[in-house]
Amino acid sequence: MSADILHSASSELEAPAKRPRLTSPEAHAPVDDTADEKPLTQEHIFRNLRLRRIVRENHNGTVAQLALMFYRPSDVGLNGHGTGGMPAYERTFDKRGSAIRDSEDCSNLLGTAGHTQTSIYDNENCGDHLDVMSHFQLPSESTSLLRTCCWIQSPGDALLAIAGEDKLVHIISLAWTREIRVLSGHAGTIVDLQPHPTDSSLLASVSSDQTVRIWSAQTGNCLCIYSCNATAARFHPDGIRLFIGSALGGVSQWPVPTKTNSATEPLRYTVEDSTVITPDKRGTGSAIDCLQFAKSNLLVKNVAGRIEYLDLDSGSVIRAMSVRNHGVCVSRFDVSYDDCFLCVGNSRGEVYIYCVDSGKVVGHLVHKRSVRQVTCCRFSRDCRSVVYTGEGGFIWRYDYVDDETLAEWEKPGEGASEDSAEE
Repeated sequence: MSADILHSASSELEAPAKRPRLTSPEAHAPVDDTADEKPLTQEHIFRNLRLRRIVRENHNGTVAQLALMFYRPSDVGLNGHGTGGMPAYERTFDKRGSAIRDSEDCSNLLGTAGHTQTSIYDNENCGDHLDVMSHFQLPSESTSLLRTCCWIQSPGDALLAIAGEDKLVHIISLAWTREIRVLSGHAGTIVDLQPHPTDSSLLASVSSDQTVRIWSAQTGNCLCIYSCNATAARFHPDGIRLFIGSALGGVSQWPVPTKTNSATEPLRYTVEDSTVITPDKRGTGSAIDCLQFAKSNLLVKNVAGRIEYLDLDSGSVIRAMSVRNHGVCVSRFDVSYDDCFLCVGNSRGEVYIYCVDSGKVVGHLVHKRSVRQVTCCRFSRDCRSVVYTGEGGFIWRYDYVDDETLAEWEKPGEGASEDSAEE
């Protein structure tokens, strides 16, 4: 299915400067002031991200989106992600280097949607591998491209929702390795899928038919329809509000009905039922392509690469950032699970990591072979990896590498990897 084509450090990177050995504050007792140690900071982790894995999907087309599944049995909703951040997360490993997890912990899963197929990978169980677990393809006669995907947690299973130009939402069961449900009703291409943050059975879909729908992934029923010119959506972490971005750059807030609504027909909402957060902005390249939450504030990105950090209480812009060398393209960004950082790609194959509070660049991922548009990037839950994808069917993963290992790689003839992969 997907071909593993590279497993090496980025050889063109300069040798790191000699630094005192860094340790994780969670892994040890309080640091002795006399010891030559410093606590490991997130900024240092970002400086030490190195390319460790490239996978190329067999269709060789654009991978429109990727989704990481972070569910663990102890999770309740998103545990505060979007309203202040998740607690520290540390993985544990056995003697063979495999991650130790509960049988229903699905936090190793990575799904992709591109061309007419989706692939599901194990992104963490086997150390730095990125191995195909399952594969699904639209009917062979279909030429409809997939545009979006998201994970849905289900008891005893992990469900991947995928959608695109065929106007349908396909629900794929990982446990059964097959399609178990199809949600139909849209009359245009589906460009965005979003899971509900507190009710894992609910799913929102955004379509070019100028509607947004909320579905029950369990029954396949459509619960409500919003009539609006939408290009992206995001549930508020409280689950009772939906924020929708428009093709003209505006953002509006809409109510989310309860699943216990007894109506046999979907509830219908019009613009009169919404609240304007930011007005539409006429002009080229202003369509919203991604919405995220951090510290109870809304992050809004448009296809021209401008990101605005909005205070929802006052409606004011806390700060704005422009992604370097972005161009005009759809490139979905991500927020770390501590709500402190965001990662976003551009049209040149680069990824930038920004501090949410300051707006400053704290990381830059660049590789001489990564030169095509980045369509989507994601942090790992422990924030020690960044995965991104885009044109050409490539998936790139950067992992944190400690100083001692980097120093070994830089020794002449000892462990240095040659960048010999060919496209």
